[in-house]
Amino acid sequence: MTIKKATKKNGISTSKIVAVGAGAAALGAGAYYFLGPNGKKNQEKAKVLINKIEEKIEKKAKPAIKEAKKEIKKTIHLVKKAKPAVKQAKKSIKKTIKLVKKAVKK
Repeated sequence: MTIKKATKKNGISTSKIVAVGAGAAALGAGAYYFLGPNGKKNQEKAKVLINKIEEKIEKKAKPAIKEAKKEIKKTIHLVKKAKPAVKQAKKSIKKTIKLVKKAVKK
């Protein structure tokens, strides 16, 4: 059994209409909060809150950034260390391919 969605003549479902209405209401409420009679006071509160959040994020992010930099340095070191071995393996593979080609021609 399938359930049909209720749609208007133009093909927009009721849930989409409700979602758009809720978004418009939220936008209106936000505009009133920041631009209404107490707008300046509310804007200042929001700035203070945003600054506190940014400080918390920076405090928590600094150790993670340091750790990531350490891991990046380790990875770069390992790649540099492996580079000569990769070059040697590449030469060896080329040499083997040449030998196989010669053997196939015979």
